[in-house]
Amino acid sequence: MYVNLVAERRCFLSSNLKCLVFLTILLVTTLSFGKVVVKASIEFPSASTTYTVKACANCSAIWSITYSVPLLDSGDLVRFEAYIQNLTASRQEFLDLFEEKMTQVVEEASNMTGRSMSATDFDMSAAIVSTPATSQGTVTYRFLWVGYLEETAYSLIMGDVFEGGLYLYENDSITVIPPTGYRIDFVSPQPDHMNSAIVWHGPRNFASGEPAVEFVSMETKLSVGFNSQELTEGEEATVLGSIEPPVAVVVNITYTKPDGRTISQIVDSSPQGMFKSKITVDETGTWKVQASWAGNNQYLASTSQTSFLRVRSAFDLYNLAFFIIPSVIAIVGLAAWIRRARHKTEVIPPPPEDDEEKVLALLRSYGGHMFQKDIGQMLKFSKSKTTAILNSLEAKGAIEKVKKGRRFIVRLR
Repeated sequence: MYVNLVAERRCFLSSNLKCLVFLTILLVTTLSFGKVVVKASIEFPSASTTYTVKACANCSAIWSITYSVPLLDSGDLVRFEAYIQNLTASRQEFLDLFEEKMTQVVEEASNMTGRSMSATDFDMSAAIVSTPATSQGTVTYRFLWVGYLEETAYSLIMGDVFEGGLYLYENDSITVIPPTGYRIDFVSPQPDHMNSAIVWHGPRNFASGEPAVEFVSMETKLSVGFNSQELTEGEEATVLGSIEPPVAVVVNITYTKPDGRTISQIVDSSPQGMFKSKITVDETGTWKVQASWAGNNQYLASTSQTSFLRVRSAFDLYNLAFFIIPSVIAIVGLAAWIRRARHKTEVIPPPPEDDEEKVLALLRSYGGHMFQKDIGQMLKFSKSKTTAILNSLEAKGAIEKVKKGRRFIVRLR
């Protein structure tokens, strides 16, 4: 079974008696065992078919199928111009057929992989591309394959739609362009060229599941927060942060004091993506903190949200205590007198420690998400206790747990 570009409208003889068939393109497409093969019947020694797959970050891909023939003299140019006119006159007829057949291909690929897919945005064009040295006649069909790529935690994978492989004839080629914000992490088989795009030339018979490419997201997300929302002047503030995906990088922490002055600290994140910074808050008012990093050839730079800390005056607290403490003593004495008068003894239990609130507070300070293992370690909870608390919070709808590989990420709802 093949994806056939079958077309024939007119045949003429060139000066060297070689037959050149300029055609109105009729696309007949089928899919068998997941194997997509493209064959063109335009007969010309140097004719070629180019498949271009522009991957998108939303798991879709823009497919372009371009058939090209060289135009050797002015007669070829005139005849191809006439061919374009004929193609334009019947454009909708052939575009409808292309849409019908490619929709069938995508539906069968969806059934084969078990992933949701669809085909849309169909288009067709023909043109003469000229340079000072050569001219070529081209016909291009395009469509958007929604759900073409398989998504994992931090990557997009291409290849499962080719369960039966892919065949390229001689003079054919396939070019795969990575999504914006992604880098090429794995390719199979070895391509003929790879730079900003991956290129294979025919003839080539790809194995099942190939060509296969894994694109890794270069985007990063920084989160940062104070471990407390309010401190007293002179106390030490602790800032906790994380970077996703978890990587060991150099992070710049910028503190902004209430008077607008800034203080910078450089810290290293762990291989698990965690980092910490401390500073003595020596000025009353609202402090701000933000984290950033410069990026590298593997990942893009990013900047965190801004976190705020209120610093109150130690003197104000002293004055407040001067007036409150006598009142508290009087109230406590009055309460004791009333209890004695009623001959009742009441035991006021100490307020219980709310482990669930500790977990929620820690998540808020980390921007709303952390690995489950890190929560237990930071709060010094056992694994069983951590699991029980998180299960309770998840049942209440306060959090959700998402599995990433062998670990769980806990997120605030």
